[in-house]
Amino acid sequence: MAFVFPRPDRDDFASWAAAAKKRVEGQMENLFSLPGFSALQGPLGKAASLFDCQAFEALRGGKRLRALLEMAASLCAGGRGGSEAASAIEIFQAGALVHDDIVDKADIRRGKPSSRRAFLTSLSSPSFDTDCADAMAIMLGDFLASASIEALLGASFGKNTAPAIRAFCRMQMQVEKGQILDINSPSLPLDDPKALEEGIENIYLYKTASYTTVAPIALGFLEAGIEDGEARKWGLAIGTPLGIAFQIADDLTDLEGGSKPKGADIREKKRTFLLSDALSLLPPKERESLSSLYHEGETEGREEEVISTFRSSGAVEKSHKRIQDLWVKAVQALDECSRSLELGRGGREFLGRAMALFVPACDCQAVTPEFL
Repeated sequence: MAFVFPRPDRDDFASWAAAAKKRVEGQMENLFSLPGFSALQGPLGKAASLFDCQAFEALRGGKRLRALLEMAASLCAGGRGGSEAASAIEIFQAGALVHDDIVDKADIRRGKPSSRRAFLTSLSSPSFDTDCADAMAIMLGDFLASASIEALLGASFGKNTAPAIRAFCRMQMQVEKGQILDINSPSLPLDDPKALEEGIENIYLYKTASYTTVAPIALGFLEAGIEDGEARKWGLAIGTPLGIAFQIADDLTDLEGGSKPKGADIREKKRTFLLSDALSLLPPKERESLSSLYHEGETEGREEEVISTFRSSGAVEKSHKRIQDLWVKAVQALDECSRSLELGRGGREFLGRAMALFVPACDCQAVTPEFL
């Protein structure tokens, strides 16, 4: 039976998204089987039980945007929009976030203790220190990555089974490369705006867009039976600008706080477009001061000062402009894709609404109000 697209209004699409999210989370519970690790007895039993608990804890929360995008891409191209591949992406993300918190030495994730912090707090002893907690978190992230592949194998890709597995593995490798680039981002020159922007864009492409938007779209199309080359082509064309826009929007949330403490990116001296734009917009004296702070100074305790600089320099406004420009590119690619794959008006609007979940409503409203 052909999928009947929701009517082109926000409430109807939101109802589909809520139902799809529920399906994905149910699928994650069903597919995520643990090998009885918690049943271990004796001195190691507590660690085993905590590991199992943290595996489930890592899967909780989140908007499931990647899953919704994968399912929407599949449905708009005539696929079944199954929850298996969508769940696999979400499980992989959970593992990636566990590893991300280790790299960033983060103690909080979505308002709760990060896995590394939970391990340290619960298993602290003279022989169990921060290094041990981080080692357990590394294993947890690896475990979730393996579980994500097991979940993927439950999806129905038909003739595209091998291409889908390759695409999923390629996605994982891209994220790992992105993490390497991010770790080495302090080497980006703050006095060379072009090199700084190119470096930031590459980090966003590999670390975020690769698994947030590019792979979900490509996997959805593969699930619908679209030829491998076409699926990869449109995944990149639509997902690259959309994923970079999503990361810039996430950088903006750092100024307000939310799933992570306010100003966390500033404390970690992360290279963002907010920083590069502020450096290019500030007068020479203020530019030198901000550059020195990120090079040699201590940003902890000065978060509000830097946030104020980002706002007063016009960097926040420019970030919104960047998002709008990238969103337009993504929509233009969607239009080309719609014609090429003959998605029809319903399919084009349906996938467009799923894409709009990744950008702030104000930026989407400014250029394409039809998706809101």
